[in-house]
Amino acid sequence: MKLELLMKIPERRIDEGLAAYAQRLSELYSKTYSTEARKHRGQFFTPEQVSAFMVSLFGIPNKTIRLLDPGAGTGILTAAFCERLLNNGKTENLTIDVYENDPNILPFLTMVLESCKSELEYKGLVVEYNIYETDYVLHNKRYFTKSDLMWNGEKPVSYDFIISNPPYYKIDIESPQAIVMNELISGQPNIYALFMALSASMLNADGEMVFITPRSFCSGLYYKKFRQWFLRKAQITNIHIFESRKEIFDQDEVLQENIIIKAKKLKISEKPNKITISESKNKHFTNISKLEVRSEDVIFRKNGDIFIRIPTSPLDIEILHVIDSWPNTLKELGLEISTGPVVSFRAEEYLLPELTEIPASVPLLWMHNMKDMSIVSSIHKEKKASAIQVSSETKHLLLPVKNYVLVKRFSSKEQKRRLYASVLLESEFPHKNVGIENHVNYIHKPGGNLSVIEAFGIASLLNTTIIDKFFRSLNGNTQVNATDIRSLPLPDIENIRKIGKAVYESASYKNGIDLDGIIAGILGLNFEKQSLNR
Repeated sequence: MKLELLMKIPERRIDEGLAAYAQRLSELYSKTYSTEARKHRGQFFTPEQVSAFMVSLFGIPNKTIRLLDPGAGTGILTAAFCERLLNNGKTENLTIDVYENDPNILPFLTMVLESCKSELEYKGLVVEYNIYETDYVLHNKRYFTKSDLMWNGEKPVSYDFIISNPPYYKIDIESPQAIVMNELISGQPNIYALFMALSASMLNADGEMVFITPRSFCSGLYYKKFRQWFLRKAQITNIHIFESRKEIFDQDEVLQENIIIKAKKLKISEKPNKITISESKNKHFTNISKLEVRSEDVIFRKNGDIFIRIPTSPLDIEILHVIDSWPNTLKELGLEISTGPVVSFRAEEYLLPELTEIPASVPLLWMHNMKDMSIVSSIHKEKKASAIQVSSETKHLLLPVKNYVLVKRFSSKEQKRRLYASVLLESEFPHKNVGIENHVNYIHKPGGNLSVIEAFGIASLLNTTIIDKFFRSLNGNTQVNATDIRSLPLPDIENIRKIGKAVYESASYKNGIDLDGIIAGILGLNFEKQSLNR
């Protein structure tokens, strides 16, 4: 630790709350150590208001409490918990265990925990705290072993309450943490999911855990094993989401949508019933809306997978029920979705700013070439190649020109919709081949060709507010994964063709069209337009 900073760590002011003190120290630490250094450790400090809200989700009737805060940072979550105990009047004994393996932040954490201990002891509580200066997952790997021999007769420590803002960064599948918890690893794991799983294993029979994490674990192939494992161990009781993802953490690098989740130890005899979903505009928690939802509307099982969906209104639930009743997926319609094969930096030597005859080249389509429901290959963007050479080296990167539905893989945080789909029409594209850049997914018919009206039917569905609301309930990320589109329910093919015919023949699809109205009419849906646009 920088010596000059160590000497400057301020003591808590007389009129300063415990969480406010922890936040002041985290701000001091953040000014001293670069964003890059903190990002390397996955450090994103929890704001005081968020900490207080997280603690408010706990039910705390206990006289004796054992609290765990893995990845403690400056201890703001523990401090907020202790502040609540100050007004509790029921708790008599408190043991605090915290994990923090960043040596630079340990003096800050110690100052906060000493303040918590002093304040609570003044109120008459017996308080003990332990700081574990080690890796949380590796230190507790015995909780993930199936043999009692690892315990050597010891009794595992279990916790009444676990609260955490875990670190957030990808780890290698061969890392010691991933190896310890390999039964819930798919693809490249993120450390935060391992913290959640381990904590669920360390709860006592009546224990509760509250975490703030990215929402990415709720869907997607990489977290499939994790979801299956976690939901066998824990019962989700509360989910809180934020309307704005910009204001929760100060660092701009936090692009994921974050959620606060409360879960308790799952008891075999207890059947999950209701889940409370709440939403606030930002970290100030003004005008919180709440919705009580049936557990099965959130924890959704289909085709051997399990998803965590987050509807935020009665309309969202109604949409979930309607779309869940649709009989098909892309696979059942004989279709597939793939990711554009042209990765620009890997194919850089074959990319061209303009179409050329010598060397022979074909258009390279990016997200910016998707305008409304059409493909406009003539739209150029600075520093983006517009064409790709045709050669033996690029043969595997080029697609034969057919009717395709192109879907943007990313949407910006400010865009109204998550899903954007356009139709590439073979009849309007005067080339034999085409390059599709890696930020675009494309829906196609293996061994055949989508008809024009099938392509327009699928693209129209993906562009509706109805599907967008369904998708937002499932996915809080700006990235649109092909896996999520594969699992999306779709109507039967005849209705898809009716939708496509109505849209294509309207001739106004290039300039925008009331897709919701067309689809609602054909499928017999009864959603008010005003409600959909809220």
